[in-house]
Order: sequence, then structure tokens, then C-alpha cells
Amino acid sequence: MNTLLAKLDHSTANINSCISDFYTLFKQRSNFFRGEKKTFKAREGYLDEPSRIGNTQVITTVDEKLQWFEPQLINYLTELFSVEATNSKGAKTVELVVNGQSFGHLTALDLMRLKNFLTNSPLITMYSEIPTRSDSEIWEECTDDEYDGRNIYQTEIQKGTTRTTEAEEVILKDPNLDPQHLPNNYQAKTTVKKKVVETGDYTYQKFTGEWTQRQRAELLRRRSELLAVVIEALKEVNDVGVEKPNLEVNKFVNYLHRGEILYLDQKL
Repeated sequence: MNTLLAKLDHSTANINSCISDFYTLFKQRSNFFRGEKKTFKAREGYLDEPSRIGNTQVITTVDEKLQWFEPQLINYLTELFSVEATNSKGAKTVELVVNGQSFGHLTALDLMRLKNFLTNSPLITMYSEIPTRSDSEIWEECTDDEYDGRNIYQTEIQKGTTRTTEAEEVILKDPNLDPQHLPNNYQAKTTVKKKVVETGDYTYQKFTGEWTQRQRAELLRRRSELLAVVIEALKEVNDVGVEKPNLEVNKFVNYLHRGEILYLDQKL
């Protein structure tokens, strides 16, 4: 038990650190979860446009981060509930059932621990900040070989042509004058003729390892669902008579506040 308690202290610090790190990563909506691929080919006589060329890879996905997080969480919960099982051995238990699936027979101490876990503010905030992709865009499973098997999604490749407007000064002809016999110091009138020209061809495609908004909402819904069942189970397991506390409460408080010892015939 001493060894288990020491291990629990370590795993508690570890899981709190993980939750904090993941919250920061999710909150920043960093480019770790997003990528893009851009190509450009200039038409003859025109220059390349470097800003239209590039390949930013998706570094990680929400699934990959949670898959790394899960062993840490499982280890922490295993040690936590091993301690509670040892402390409450022989106590009344109630089966925890969610959607027909049993999660074990738990004591009141187990259920209180589970309730505390499910209402843990940093954990809820971390889950609430899971990055999600836009629902206004159409996403499909990625077909790019470099992302094979990683639950990464892509948009359709956008293709287009870049254009620019070129201006050319044109001399206007005067129908009243003979071009071969222009007056001295004649200044011809000019105008600017504009034309749109195509300068190159580009493609653009987005990639993401983010969840859908529905996936995140479903995770938060399942947390609420589990919490509701835990609260109901607590009501059931606590439906017993109240026992006198093992702790001499008056004596304890008096000693804590005054350093005095109460005897049996004394009261605060």
C-alpha cells in the first residue's frame, strides 16, 4: 500500500501536467493540426510567385494526442481506484451501468472519486478546447500517401488561374489629319489601353487532423452522461443508516485550535 500511494502521487502529478499541456496546445489552435499544399506554374514570360508555392505538413492529430494521453490516464485511474478498493474493502457496492454496459461494482468512496474526476475543471476545459475543423468546408478522408493511416482529412483541390491587368499607351488617330503630313509641333493624343492577361496556374488544398464539432460535442455529452449515472449510483449506495463517526470530533477540533486535551466530561 505504501508503494501504491507513492506511485499514485507520481501519476497524479503526471496526469495534471498532461492535462495542462494538452489544454495549452488545444487552446492555441496551433498549426500542429493543420497543413496545406500549394503549387504554382507561371505562364511563359511571367515570374513565379513564391507565396503560392509550399507544403505545410500536419504534425499531429487530435486522435494521436489522445492515444498518447490514454495510457497516462489509465495508469492514474488504475492506481487511484486500487487505493480506494483497498481502503473500502468490504463496504457496500453498487453496479455502475451506462447504456447497458457495466463498469464494475463501486463503493461510495469509488463513486465519489469518479465524480471528482468527471467534474475536474481542467479536464473538462481541456476536452472543450479540442480543435475542430470548419463545418462550412467539405472534408474527405485523405488520399495522400504521406498521411496514410493517420485519420487526416482533406479538402478538394482548388485549381485556378492568376491574372493581372497590363496597361499600354496607345496613340489616337485624328481622322482630320493626314498621318504623312502632320503639322509642326503636333502633339498626338494618347490613351491607356488595359487588358487582362493570365500569368500562371495554381492549386491549393487543405489538410487537418482536427475533430469535427460533433465529435467534440459527443465526448462532452458522454462525460455528462457518465456523471449523471455516477450521481444516481451514489444515491443508491448511500441509502443506508448513518453511523457514529470514528473520530472524536470535539477533542480533535479543540486540540487543533487550542492545543488542549478534552476529557470525557468536558465539552467545547
